[in-house]
Amino acid sequence: MNPRHLFYTDTNRLRIFWKFLIFICILSLAVSPLFLIDNSLIQFFLAAVLVTFTLYLNSKYLDKRNFLDYGLVFKKETLFHFLFGILIGSVAVLLMLWIGKTMGILSVSKKLPPPNVLSLLPFALKMILVGVLEETFFRGYLYTTIYDGFTSKTKKQALLIALILSSVLFGLAHFNTNSASFVSILFLSINGMVWCIPFILTKNLGLSIGMHAAWNFTQTQIGFTMSGNKASYSFYGIESNGAEIWSGGAYGPEAGILGLTGFVCMLLLSLAYLRLKKGGKL
Repeated sequence: MNPRHLFYTDTNRLRIFWKFLIFICILSLAVSPLFLIDNSLIQFFLAAVLVTFTLYLNSKYLDKRNFLDYGLVFKKETLFHFLFGILIGSVAVLLMLWIGKTMGILSVSKKLPPPNVLSLLPFALKMILVGVLEETFFRGYLYTTIYDGFTSKTKKQALLIALILSSVLFGLAHFNTNSASFVSILFLSINGMVWCIPFILTKNLGLSIGMHAAWNFTQTQIGFTMSGNKASYSFYGIESNGAEIWSGGAYGPEAGILGLTGFVCMLLLSLAYLRLKKGGKL
């Protein structure tokens, strides 16, 4: 066996494992100094810049493809996708709140004074940056790279493998969050699929980033526990009642059936939006 085949495919392209390993090493080296910065907003901003720049270098020297293939498309349509994503993510969280209260899964224990609008802006910006970072890496880079690694299979097989693997890795990336469990990782993997499907259909991350940012922001500001982190300075104080499988327990709705209703809502609304935008066709 030719040792070159360990590193390169028959088409003379670097194999997926080595591309991924090199990219992760370079990205880790680039962002590691950011942990010395004692300001999370600045950290996320610089991380977004570094991830974008590293991905550009990756597209030019490793993947040898158009940078826009990763979904960071800078045009007016992306802004529309992003704004509708914000709306869809917010509606999904409000639906969870309504269903939870109606079914007795949640109780709103108290209404808190509204936070100062100016104090919300840094947090909103941080959630947008989180959306940019995670969607760029897990959907834009990881899905695209895995899909390329399975081009020897049919297009549908490669798509399904890339969708599942990138989403499972998204779920596993949250294993060290507060109160994480097998169920929370499983449900977040489903969440990853929901945010990946619009990217597959549009080759644009705008809608996924908007939904991701709004999902995180709205949950926290309404009063939900999100990914094991209790909300502070929120509009409401929300307590979970009954079985954890419904409410998500200490992890928040993302680990419960209530969260699944939010995921389904985002998927259906995003598909409806894209269908309307394309004149009734997907």
